[in-house]
Amino acid sequence: MAKKNKNNEALESNAASSQDAMGKYGVKSESNNIRKREALIRVLTIILVLLLMFLSVMFACSSYVNKAGDFTVTMDKDAFNMGITLCETKDFTISSRFLAGEKCENMGDCTLSWLPQDVDDIDGSHNRSNGKEFLAYTFYVKNAGEKDVKYTTDIVIESVSLGVDEAVRLMVFKNGEPTIYAKPKKGTTNMFENNNGTYDIDKLFVSSTKMMEETTEEFKVGDIDKYTIVIWLEGWDQECVDDILGGDIKLAMNFNCEALADGDGAVA
Repeated sequence: MAKKNKNNEALESNAASSQDAMGKYGVKSESNNIRKREALIRVLTIILVLLLMFLSVMFACSSYVNKAGDFTVTMDKDAFNMGITLCETKDFTISSRFLAGEKCENMGDCTLSWLPQDVDDIDGSHNRSNGKEFLAYTFYVKNAGEKDVKYTTDIVIESVSLGVDEAVRLMVFKNGEPTIYAKPKKGTTNMFENNNGTYDIDKLFVSSTKMMEETTEEFKVGDIDKYTIVIWLEGWDQECVDDILGGDIKLAMNFNCEALADGDGAVA
């Protein structure tokens, strides 16, 4: 009987030891699981914060673009560093490398003869949106640097919907001289016909996304060029139909320049 009791005590001791070991292992395993969950929560929290920051930046950028208007003007950074600047007034009290015209809401049809005679005489935005709508924006470019330059400017279509660009007209005044641009007649590459004197066009768009491109070969130190941009939907255009109602178009004008070479071929 004593031997049997000793065996039972040994078995019970071994069982207790096993339970203690399992208990310790279980606690250790639970501790590892807790640490893993906490690490996962930290990672997910960081990802969530980064995602919220990204969305905030995207919202800010979107808001900025939406507030920028239907027409923007941008001077190339290198050109701006050379002293080529933009301003809505000829006195250049506030120089900038970025300008934005006001939006023209609910643009209806218009035609060249409806434009006011002083459309090139008013600085900044001077849209008309109470009938015979158009977008008009006047600004100035100045060489306030130390080198004569040549510059190239273009106007591109940043976005368009419902085929609005098929009926849009672009008139660019440079120092008082106007040039009218339009897309070729749909399905052709020809100039628009005069349409019995109803409207005239000077040049076609350069491509489906670029409306114009011009180079000023010599822009001397102190020179100022004046631009007025006028945009309207030509009512006499056969593409100016109800199907484009509710559409929109956003344009951007870009300036790039380079220093002129001196007589020895070196950059001035």
